[in-house]
Order: sequence, then C-alpha cells, then structure tokens
Amino acid sequence: MSELVYTPSSMLKKVFRTGERSLSRQELENRLQNTYGTSLQRMNQSPAQVIDEALAEEISSFHVGASHAVIEMEAPFRDLIAEELVRYFLESKGPLTAEQCLKKLRRQNIISYSYAENKLPLYKDSRFVQFTGSDLWYLARWEVANDRVYRFLANKQIKQLPLTQLLLMMEHELNLSRRDYVFVPEGDSRLRVIEGLVLVDDEDEAKNSGDKEEKVPLQTEEVQATALDQESTAITENIQREEEVAVTMANDMKTVSVFEDVLVNAQDSTEKLEQRIKEMEEEVLEHFKGNNMSAISTLVAEKEKCEAIVVALEKVVEAVNK
Repeated sequence: MSELVYTPSSMLKKVFRTGERSLSRQELENRLQNTYGTSLQRMNQSPAQVIDEALAEEISSFHVGASHAVIEMEAPFRDLIAEELVRYFLESKGPLTAEQCLKKLRRQNIISYSYAENKLPLYKDSRFVQFTGSDLWYLARWEVANDRVYRFLANKQIKQLPLTQLLLMMEHELNLSRRDYVFVPEGDSRLRVIEGLVLVDDEDEAKNSGDKEEKVPLQTEEVQATALDQESTAITENIQREEEVAVTMANDMKTVSVFEDVLVNAQDSTEKLEQRIKEMEEEVLEHFKGNNMSAISTLVAEKEKCEAIVVALEKVVEAVNK
C-alpha cells in the first residue's frame, strides 16, 4: 500500500506491546524495521531517524530513559476523556480531527470551552494514531482496508463512487465491520478522494497502456480512425456501466445520506446554541452589574428559548441514531 505511512510517534505506539513501558533502542529499531521496513525504505528513512523524530515531536508520549540506549513511553492515564474518545471513534466508525473531538466532548459537558487541544489524550494515549500529512486521528486497533477495497473496485471495474457508498460497501459487500476496519481517505495514490468522491486509479493498466503505445507501428489514417472509434465506444460503455453501478448504489444510500445530513446539521446547530447560551450567561452578569433589568429579562427569555431548542434537537439526534 503505497504512500500510507504512520507518523513517527504513531509508529512507536504501534510497535510497543501492551504493558510495555520501555525498550532498548536496538529492540525498538528492530521492531520498526520488521514492521515498517518497506515504508521506511521508500521514504529513505532509518528506524533510528523515526525514533529521533518521535522524541522531537512537540507533544510526544516518548522520552529518553535513564540511559540514552533506552526509550520510555509514558503510562496511559485512562481517564473519562480518553474513554469517551474511544467511544466517539467507534460510534463514528471512522477518523476524527482533534477539533471534532473537542466539539463532541464539549457537547456532552465533559470539558469546558477553555480546554486546550494539546491536552487531549490523542497525543499520548497509544490507542490513537495518525498518518503522515493528515490531521485525522484513528484508533490503533483498526486495520486499514484499502488493499481489499481497491481489489474489489478494480475487479468490479468501478472507477468512481461517493465515499458514503464505499463505506456502506465495505460492510455489506466485503463484510468488513467498521468497528475493526477503516478506509484511509488520504495518502493512497490508488484511491483518491475529491469532494466526497472516491476516484480509483488503475496504475497497472496505465503502465501497460504506455508500453503498448511504444510498440505500436505507424498505422494508416483509416486504421487509426477505426481504432479511435473502437476506443471511444469502449469508453462510452464503461462510463454507462459505471453510471448504472453508481445509480444503484445511490438509491441504496439515499436514505442513509439524508440521515447523515440531518445529524450533522442538528449537531452543528446544537453547538451554536450552546455557545450562544454561554455568551448570554456572561452578558447577564454584565447587565446585572449595571442594574439593567430590562436587558436581563430579554436575555433570560432568549436563553430559555435556546435551551428549549437544544432539547428538541437532542431528541432529533436520538431519533436519527436509533
């Protein structure tokens, strides 16, 4: 799987085994080489460089031990926030950004609005990992399904489809539970995602096509025209076939997509209302100092209305999740 590489810190998280808190540099380098040797070779990096980069990260769960020859990992602090984040990831069945995690935690009143992103357990808990060049976080327990997804799409000659349909296909066509498997939407040159659409690149076909072009002798205009007509017909048939597949899958996904849109809109609206409620609480205090009872009365009425809407939206979210 080309170009899909964990960050240095995530690589170390993956090779440390459950219960381990320290490893010799040599053992750590051996595990990195055995697990990520191909990726490191492609990136022209050594295991030693990966270790040094992980240690140098601004927020790192690794540090040098009593001896330079020993690397230690901080013991995870299994607090409520970390447990809630694991639950969020499993419910979402996919990656989340740190900002999305903050929003979810704030929405449940688990953290305050002043809680800083760098305090999130994502950075130091070994259950959370990242891929290089992405701001998305994943559960370390998830297996990357890209290879199996690519083979399935290539065999079906599917060149493009919406991401939401691909995720549904993983569960129903490939029987890959999204509690255990994940599609990584960036870093894999075979499966590009542009504005919610997954594009499948057949690299082998392109290479073979290029080889054939070099070996084709000069042809007459008539033969070339015939070949172009045949190629055009083949392309048209492929497009029609892809459209038929896309329409079929779109019909299956239409209801799911609507529910997802409703859920996102309801959650965003809830967040905005909660932010406004917080602002109004501060405004009430300011007006109280100035003895402006009229303004306070107006704010209290607005606050009650916002709270009532939040309750209604929470019922909507609950209904969608059933």
